[in-house]
Amino acid sequence: MTQDIRVVVIDDYGIYRRGIGTVLELEPDITVVGEAESAEDALPLVRDLKPDVILLDIYLPGESGIAVCQRLKTLSPSSQILMLTASDVDADLVAAIKAGATGYLLKDVGPDELADGIRAVRSGQALLSPSLASVLLGEFAQLVRNEPAPSAAVPTPMPSLTEREREVLALVARGWSNRTVADELYISENTVKNHMRSILDKLQLGSRMEAAMYAVRNKLVDDPADGADAG
Repeated sequence: MTQDIRVVVIDDYGIYRRGIGTVLELEPDITVVGEAESAEDALPLVRDLKPDVILLDIYLPGESGIAVCQRLKTLSPSSQILMLTASDVDADLVAAIKAGATGYLLKDVGPDELADGIRAVRSGQALLSPSLASVLLGEFAQLVRNEPAPSAAVPTPMPSLTEREREVLALVARGWSNRTVADELYISENTVKNHMRSILDKLQLGSRMEAAMYAVRNKLVDDPADGADAG
């Protein structure tokens, strides 16, 4: 039998925490193993439980969720952090991802989407809605535009991705899930996962977020500043 995904919920509203617990109790493969309302309570809890996924709000008493995110990743590097917040501010999204969050969902998300999101980040997928992915791509593109030009004396060879791998990478960089990429390319979800493993191995990258930055840097996905649709 597949082991349940162990989740810790960190949010300062008790009713909201209980509501999430009630919703997730209906999922056969997800178990809420702990709750916390502040950074002070969350840090020892995560240190002791080492959950698979942490649901974390940005706004916490005493210390922001973004600052807490960095500390949680240090305490439990194997835990995936899914920001679950009411904030749709672009700067919060970018800061959360830079702090180590694997995904970012708004609190108006439906129960099924929340459960699917937990499963996605547990499997290592970066989780963003297409609209939020567009914001992040814009940030990546700005970083790339501000980078110094590489020295002509030290050319950087591009790893030999197949045409299909380039297609998969371009769609993943837009924030698309494995399932959506599979539907778009008429291939199986497992095939998408295999392509992503191959892409990360060839590029010597550790995550889908790093792969997205690579895609922007190497013009494998349109620069949002040029008016491209990231959805």
